Amino acid sequence: MVLTIRKVHLEVAVFSAETALKAQALGASRIELNARGSYGEGGLTPTLEELKKLRAHPRKLTIPVHVMIRPRGPLGGGKPDFIYSAKELAQMVISICEFKESGLMNAADGDRFVFGAIQEFDNIDPQMDGLRRTEVDGTICKALVETAKPFGSVFHRAFDPIAATPYAVRQAEKLIDLGFQCLLTAGNRVGGCLYQDNTDKIDILCRRIAGKLQIIAGGGVRSGGLKAAAEQLAVHDEKALWFHTASIQYGPNREATEQLDTSELIAMLNILGQTQPA
Repeated sequence: MVLTIRKVHLEVAVFSAETALKAQALGASRIELNARGSYGEGGLTPTLEELKKLRAHPRKLTIPVHVMIRPRGPLGGGKPDFIYSAKELAQMVISICEFKESGLMNAADGDRFVFGAIQEFDNIDPQMDGLRRTEVDGTICKALVETAKPFGSVFHRAFDPIAATPYAVRQAEKLIDLGFQCLLTAGNRVGGCLYQDNTDKIDILCRRIAGKLQIIAGGGVRSGGLKAAAEQLAVHDEKALWFHTASIQYGPNREATEQLDTSELIAMLNILGQTQPA
């Protein structure tokens, strides 16, 4: 019996040029660039200056960069996130155009933009414990995907409220029709992708989408619990499945920083580099 071992790729969310280069040096396959100080809000649009700093660094970034396009964090007060006004859509379009026109990104190298928008309906979804029905906002997403071209597009964790619904696969297929290449999700609105139920939902998405949309499993990814999830999902090839982590350090009072936890990242990369599919 031949023992199958394969590498599962890891994307690292970073909040500075310095952290991006450190993640690359340790073995990350791709980075997601976010604004400094935005970890607590889930990641926001970085400045063009940050990408310039990254590209100008003598160590050079040689792996793909996914640039986050998100104009604000959650509104709070129980209001749903990722529902944008016309003014906010315009702001996102302007941000994409500025990055495109800068010449600092290369579509051929796999550089992409990361964004997402949803719409929430007034009707209660009887299949979702009384929650309102939530779907991908096709109008906003189509405008952003078209603006991003020739760069690819990634739909981010705005999908999480949809991922656990009975219509998750249909909504993922909608993303394919809209022109997205990747989908970042935890598999549910609660918990991270390493929770067994959420891992199962991501597994189903991978099987049903069959590589037409790369699923990036994220949300709470740390070395603890990663092995089991990686083994379950490693049956899907690299076109179908990656993992995503911020791998941040925590301060003495468990406060989150935006510094890279290098030992934790190394541990995750070691696990993913020697994964035996279940």
